[in-house]
Amino acid sequence: MKKLLYLSAIWVPLIMLFSLSCQQQPSSSESQADMTDIKNEMQEVTALIDESINEESVHVFISKTDQALNELDNHIDEYLSEMDDANEKVAKEPRNSIIKIKQKVAGIDFRLALLDDEDLIGESPLEAYPGQTQAADRIRPPVYHYPYPNITPATRQSMDVDDTTVEDIEAYAKEMHKEIVNDLKELKTEIDEFIAVGF
Repeated sequence: MKKLLYLSAIWVPLIMLFSLSCQQQPSSSESQADMTDIKNEMQEVTALIDESINEESVHVFISKTDQALNELDNHIDEYLSEMDDANEKVAKEPRNSIIKIKQKVAGIDFRLALLDDEDLIGESPLEAYPGQTQAADRIRPPVYHYPYPNITPATRQSMDVDDTTVEDIEAYAKEMHKEIVNDLKELKTEIDEFIAVGF
């Protein structure tokens, strides 16, 4: 009788622990489905990056790029959270790929912070059109101001700024835009590599 009580005292806690662990950890099929969703969402980010690259309006370009970077950050966080919930370590290749993505995103954020200046590209017309893409709330790093003076139409009239200065500012904005586009193309390649090794 004592032996039976002793065995039940051991088995009952073990069964309870096993039951709790089964409830806490998602099934492998659920985890796989979640990972497939994250993979599909990251492919949608690359499609949004393509839209941004081909966008002619600099204001919509900035807005779509912000949106793509926000979504990319969220999906990487979801991926890492999913791996953590499944008690799986992130392998070396996807980990290195995430690091490269984060570095590229930081560079794009820095250039966007330089480009996204009303004195450089003019006031955004998007507020006048509620249906248009709105700028996403994205925290960008503080940046040193570009080496050109602030030239608004009113300032230009009062200071009588010459055309050469205005051309320099426009050329600077175009060059910055071009650099961001190149970075976005490289980022897209990094995302494709991550999708190939991380899922």
